[in-house]
Amino acid sequence: MISQDIFENCVMRAALAPTVHNTQPARWTRDGDVISLFCDTDVGLQVGDPTGRDAALSCGAVLEGMALALSAHGLGAQVTETGRNTAPGQGLVPVAHLTVRDGPEDRLHAHLEARFTWRGAFEDAPPVLYGWTRSDTRFVLSQGEREWIAARNDEASLAVMADGAFRTELVNWMRLSDTHPRAGRDGMDRAALQMTAAQARLVPWALVKLWPVLSRLGLAKTLVSEVEVTSKSPLIALFHRDISESAVTSGRAYLRLCLEAASLGLAGWPMAALSDHPPTCDAVYRRFGLPPDRRFIQAIRFGRPTGAAPPRARRPLAEVLR
Repeated sequence: MISQDIFENCVMRAALAPTVHNTQPARWTRDGDVISLFCDTDVGLQVGDPTGRDAALSCGAVLEGMALALSAHGLGAQVTETGRNTAPGQGLVPVAHLTVRDGPEDRLHAHLEARFTWRGAFEDAPPVLYGWTRSDTRFVLSQGEREWIAARNDEASLAVMADGAFRTELVNWMRLSDTHPRAGRDGMDRAALQMTAAQARLVPWALVKLWPVLSRLGLAKTLVSEVEVTSKSPLIALFHRDISESAVTSGRAYLRLCLEAASLGLAGWPMAALSDHPPTCDAVYRRFGLPPDRRFIQAIRFGRPTGAAPPRARRPLAEVLR
């Protein structure tokens, strides 16, 4: 039987997985050797994720983190997904049940602590991939294709940000002051966003109150532009999965992609607008020949970061155990 100490250790290591807006919706219970994963849909994104698909992807990443953490103790798990909808506002929704048993170590778990997101510039050097290939990922390496993606990403980001409710929801998940009551626990803090203190103070004004004026003046696009850092990223990965696959299963594969990158010394930054904005998503399919039976889930720019990892904001154990 899995001990409570090992269970709690695995919960905290699983929580190192990335989640959308760092909402961390995963919650856990244990009944003997059966571990259950729930999604706290009350922290869901009402505007950005009305169907709950991103929440399910996030829970899938944490689920894979749990499987990896268990493997470090010589434990495996038989996973049964519930198939439940994780749209916002339903409270706790069961996502999966894990029956713990003996199992081999998956050495990818060693990179859970090393993985982090990096918004800034990367080293100006081609990535050394050592034969890293994935059937679910289109690696974009040529300068022309990276510049095309950079331009499309800025266009899509501006289109998504045109929704005032989306901008307000985004700002609500930002922790732009060290005195924010949720700083260091969830959301996106100033260090992770690589903002100066002065920039952080201006963000709520620029994205909410002043946005209509800035948009009319043609200045809003400068607030969302990341064309330079995107075009100079050594590697952009277009992550796609079988269109019939559950979001939870896709989330598990996403974490493995990120950990494989971390094992090569790479950090990444997701560019969600490319897949979230339908016209741009269609353009990516055409440009890169993604088959129609594949779902384009996420584009991530990867490279060797030019600085140290930012502090990691994670919920304390008391918030994720039920």
